[in-house]
Amino acid sequence: MQDATRSIRVLIFCFTLFPSLLYAQFSPIGLGGFNQDVVAESGSSSLASTTSELDAISPSNSVVYSTAFAAANGLTAGLPANGTIVSGADTYQLAPYNGNNVLFVRRSQSADLSVTTPASYAKIRLLAFSTEMSSTLNISLGFTDGTTTSYLNNVDLQDWFNGANNIVLQGYGRIKRLAAGPYTVEGLPSNPRMYYLEIALNCTDRYKLLNKISISNVSATGGTLFPNAIFLAASGLGVSQNVNPLITAATCAGLNDGSIALTVTGSSGPYTYSWNTTPVQPTSTATGLAPGSYTCTITDVSGCTSTYTGTVGLNNNATVNATASPATICRGQSAQLTAIPGIGQLTTYTWTPGALTGSTVSVSPSGTTTYTLQASNASGCSATAQVTVTVSPDPAAPQANPISVCSGANGTLAVQNPLAGVTYNWYSVATGGTVLASGNSYAISNVTVNATYYVQAVSAAGCVSPTRTAVDVTVNPLPPTPQVSSVTVCPGANAPLFVTNITPAIITYRWYSQATGGTPVFVGNPFVVSNVQAPSTWYVEAFTTAGCISAGPRIAVNISLYVPLTAPVVTLQAATFVSLTFTWTPVPGATGYQVSTNGGATFQSPSSGINGTSHTIAGLSGNTTLSLVVRTLGAEPCQTSAWSTPVSGTTLSSKEIFVPNTFTPNGDGRNDLLKVYGNYMASLEFRIFNQWGQLIFYTNDLAKGWDGTHKGVAQPIGVYAYTLKVVLQDNTVKVKTGSINLIR
Repeated sequence: MQDATRSIRVLIFCFTLFPSLLYAQFSPIGLGGFNQDVVAESGSSSLASTTSELDAISPSNSVVYSTAFAAANGLTAGLPANGTIVSGADTYQLAPYNGNNVLFVRRSQSADLSVTTPASYAKIRLLAFSTEMSSTLNISLGFTDGTTTSYLNNVDLQDWFNGANNIVLQGYGRIKRLAAGPYTVEGLPSNPRMYYLEIALNCTDRYKLLNKISISNVSATGGTLFPNAIFLAASGLGVSQNVNPLITAATCAGLNDGSIALTVTGSSGPYTYSWNTTPVQPTSTATGLAPGSYTCTITDVSGCTSTYTGTVGLNNNATVNATASPATICRGQSAQLTAIPGIGQLTTYTWTPGALTGSTVSVSPSGTTTYTLQASNASGCSATAQVTVTVSPDPAAPQANPISVCSGANGTLAVQNPLAGVTYNWYSVATGGTVLASGNSYAISNVTVNATYYVQAVSAAGCVSPTRTAVDVTVNPLPPTPQVSSVTVCPGANAPLFVTNITPAIITYRWYSQATGGTPVFVGNPFVVSNVQAPSTWYVEAFTTAGCISAGPRIAVNISLYVPLTAPVVTLQAATFVSLTFTWTPVPGATGYQVSTNGGATFQSPSSGINGTSHTIAGLSGNTTLSLVVRTLGAEPCQTSAWSTPVSGTTLSSKEIFVPNTFTPNGDGRNDLLKVYGNYMASLEFRIFNQWGQLIFYTNDLAKGWDGTHKGVAQPIGVYAYTLKVVLQDNTVKVKTGSINLIR
């Protein structure tokens, strides 16, 4: 593990890389299955940064270390910090130093390395060394197809000190596995050492996918656990073989002058060759070949074989093509056949059937015909081509039914059972004229008069039907728009809706609950809506037996409900010693009024008449109090209003003073003047103020009252305050204040 915070030091150390097989490149193989960490990579403790020593604990207890660890602890040498080892044509990649980075196989033990990405290899090299003397190993390879092959048996893996063969790396140093330094580097300048074990895969296995390397330590001598076989990485030579042929065709003059030249490259050269010619040709190029297929057996340096098969063609320097213009004709028309020379200069042309000659001929077949062209040149090379002239039959006259439409509506003329690939043209005349539209149907809009249209079939080849088919359009008149009147009924009553402009029996009427769409709720006239409980709108349209609907939108007809009229607003207008007079404002739509003085037990007409707006109760004793309610009458019983708010009045006693609390100065002659009432008044001072406290009326005249104006200007509806000072005939003074409602 590298310490990101430490400073970088430049270290100079020596180790030697040994070249091998420079002509082939071995590349790193990704491995898994490492079981020990033996590389000290960071910090100051080789014990803490590793999981095991490489040899015996005593006296050896050795591990290796990286250049980063060396820099941090003042050491020399060390394994490359990036774990990459290059030796000649070999490249090895060590596992990361901060995890398990070797496969430790002790004596009498077995272990596997897994290949991270299975691949095919011609050869592999295992980077390894032994500790505590050399090890004897058996090594086999496993493949993704489930097969396993034993390759190395009783092979010797050299001790990491002083081995002489297949050296990959040496002089990288070792130290003791301690909790802390100082450390002494051992083995320099040429030890310890790493070696490669090479496995050449057989011809069958090299095309399989390698996924496992199995290692058994079968050493017969050493300690109980030793020697140790240490595996660090693997490098492989991938299987590749590329065959690039150059084929020369034979000529049509009859000479066997074709050839096939192979250029073979790959990872297993050099190669030898054997062609299946007579006699056998042993070089990469076979010559003197006639047109045909030839096979070459290619043998690589390991004796593995593969085959290549190539075909020598005939270099016929005569090629030709043929065209027909047009390629499709109608019966009785002609087409021109044309020869199009390709390679070489052609001299003769023959067309069959017909035994026609020449590069261009004219034909007029009665049916679809394929013509064969035979062309040749002066060298004897010939070529053929074919072209077909298709004779398209005339399409049959189309079938189309007449239609009828309502006046002003749209219509569609349609071909019955139209044929695929046939175009249908529509006209307004039986012959000649211009095309109105093309298609299986023709849409016409806003049709108001009878008409006849014509349709003709045209095939994809442009052939037309012998005649045009006539299609008649008949216009049906629209019924008159219904005339209806809205109605008003009492809740719960039935409402008959009538069409008033009834037309002949071919017309009926459809009633709907919506302006558009939906289905009729009733068909006929009249339409009676029963037990009406709420206002509603209905819609009607006229409909003929021909299916025509009256023009424009559906006609709306409304059903309204009578509602109770407004209850009158009653005021006490005057009180005397013997009578009380009540008034109320007229209610719009009223046909009369009724009053009750017994709490609604009975009602009677007002004293001013059924349409009057006042009621006087006379013949009362002084200081008598009565309450009055009034109701409004309408044209229908359901219009009778609710009772008015009860208003009470009391006749005057001998010294009582009365000021009405409401008056209506609207010029109708009733309750137009606000006065102070009393039979025992000697004098008064009567003042009225508006809502801003402004004095707008004053009188000291017992007979004078306020007419609702100020300086000739009518005052607005609202509440006004008053003050009153009255001197009675016995010189008693009474003062009153209050408010008055001005209603117009």
